[in-house]
Amino acid sequence: MRIVHRDERQNELKVEAQSLEDLWFLTRLLEAGDVVEGSSFRRFKPLGAEKDSGEKKKVRVELRLEKIEFAESANKLRLTGVILSGSPEEYVQQGDHHTIDVETGGRLMIRKVLAPFHRELLKEAGEKQVRATIIVLDDEKATVARLQASGVRFVFEVASQARKRDPKTFDEERKRFFGELLKQAEAAEGKLIVAGPGFAKDSFKKYVSEKSPALLKRISFEVTSNAERSGVYELLKKGIVQRVLGEQRVAKEFELLEELKKRVAKEEGTAVYGMADVAAAVDARAVEQLMILDELLKKKETRQEANVLIDKARRTGAPVAIFDSEDDAGMEFKAFRVAALLRYKMR
Repeated sequence: MRIVHRDERQNELKVEAQSLEDLWFLTRLLEAGDVVEGSSFRRFKPLGAEKDSGEKKKVRVELRLEKIEFAESANKLRLTGVILSGSPEEYVQQGDHHTIDVETGGRLMIRKVLAPFHRELLKEAGEKQVRATIIVLDDEKATVARLQASGVRFVFEVASQARKRDPKTFDEERKRFFGELLKQAEAAEGKLIVAGPGFAKDSFKKYVSEKSPALLKRISFEVTSNAERSGVYELLKKGIVQRVLGEQRVAKEFELLEELKKRVAKEEGTAVYGMADVAAAVDARAVEQLMILDELLKKKETRQEANVLIDKARRTGAPVAIFDSEDDAGMEFKAFRVAALLRYKMR
């Protein structure tokens, strides 16, 4: 996401959404009650025109947000609210409801007070997002997933018709199976991870080396216990994706969650959870990593306390991970809500 203009004294932020990832980030940044301004179209119907459906006119409108929808299938963000102002005035009626559609390449002016939570999101959105495609396969099937900032997206499953008990068709069906996977791999952006429980991934590696040898430079071959969706999550939880991709957000969430559970289970005192214990650890400058669920930053009753916690943690140099309550790691992290990995045992 590109920040075109930022003036926190005037509570103004103008952004340009450069990808679908950026539209998703905006769904986390924007909240009901925010004021947004952007270009749109209004249908204008001349007085007395009973049958005329009206003509669409381009307008600039300022809305107080009521509803935020990410229509991923349509590649757009829909922002609905009450019109505060607009131009040309003859086409804009103050007090009416209207929807601004924000697409990739579109710009949006946002007027709101930025809390520590929002600053963390903007920092994350401004960093280069690493994308990856994960293929887990065995002799019978393959599952293909894309790893994005917004989480894991399962995009393709294919069954292999190659049967060893039918040697006449085995080679032909195996090639057809691998050919489908190669198409997915060649069309993918960014890194590629191929994994599985047996020798199928090794056979696929040989197939790629023969058909598209340059592609091998982008592929990391790993091991999983199965070729199902759980095999993809296994790579995330083991930290394998994190190792391959670096600081990809969703992989980082899984790695931190696994580390938290491991430390809690050992009862060594180097991890705490719950607002009171985490706040005490932050005040003692003992926090190595703060972890917090985004729901705490969105709910009115917990927002202020959560933002103060983030602000204090950042001032002590502790990194902050904000878990998305709607992705898989975030849903699992709901059991903790707020937690911290500690530099040292507090007691």
